[in-house]
Amino acid sequence: MTNSPSYTCYVGARGWEHEDWAGSFYPDDLPADWRLAYYNNFFTCCYLDYPAWAQQPEATLAQWLADTLPRFRFVLETPASLSEADRARLAILAPRTGLADTAAALQASCMWLPDAPDWRALSAQIQHRAQTPGIPCYLISQTQAVADLQQAVTLLEILGY
Repeated sequence: MTNSPSYTCYVGARGWEHEDWAGSFYPDDLPADWRLAYYNNFFTCCYLDYPAWAQQPEATLAQWLADTLPRFRFVLETPASLSEADRARLAILAPRTGLADTAAALQASCMWLPDAPDWRALSAQIQHRAQTPGIPCYLISQTQAVADLQQAVTLLEILGY
């Protein structure tokens, strides 16, 4: 029997719809509506600003769940107060959310991947965070550098997360 880590760290980008990824990360012939399903085979989360998820029809959100694996997480930015429509949308995404109770809690669980990562320092930060089990870490790239995201995935595999 193997010991599974008590700490989980997810890796992803701010959104998955990036035109410059077409032909580099996404195959040229991949339909746009298949991009999330493709993305979630390589990365384990995606950070979405409030407008990116709150303005989607409920059917689209349900499709997002169908397009992602159970391990995948949507890390959602939420406003201080939610409308009934927001609550309904959150209920749809609930099985896959990395939703924090407050903006401060969300920021505490997100680590923003720097433009030019110092992989040794990042490794130390991740290991330090792992000392608080039960609180996931979302390692998010704001620059959309696929190579850095792929290296972050490799780093987590080496660390056992």
